[in-house]
Amino acid sequence: MTDEIALTIPREPGFDGVAHLVLGGLGVRLNLTIESLEDLQIALASLLDSGDRGGDVTVTLEVAEDAIEARVGPLPARVLDALEREGHELDLRRVLESTVDDVLVDGEWVCLTKKVAAVDG
Repeated sequence: MTDEIALTIPREPGFDGVAHLVLGGLGVRLNLTIESLEDLQIALASLLDSGDRGGDVTVTLEVAEDAIEARVGPLPARVLDALEREGHELDLRRVLESTVDDVLVDGEWVCLTKKVAAVDG
């Protein structure tokens, strides 16, 4: 069984925190390790901070037994292009790949998958 939460927020300073609160709430509910939750928050912040200001962005969080998938979009073409380039410097793609298990660009959306390990107890 999977649960899904969709959140549409303005692309303005301060609203990114709302997405982090929702993600944090899911983390507590799923009894995630601090490391898994921090990795997801870093990846989400990197995507949300990389977009242009103005308009809206939607974050969809889908929770399964062993993973959380975050879909973020629609994102501007320059962000999507940056994700398609493979570089050696610390760019957006490398940050995402070092914090989540899978990064997939799907049209104007980016899907992030993090396999989660729950804390015992």
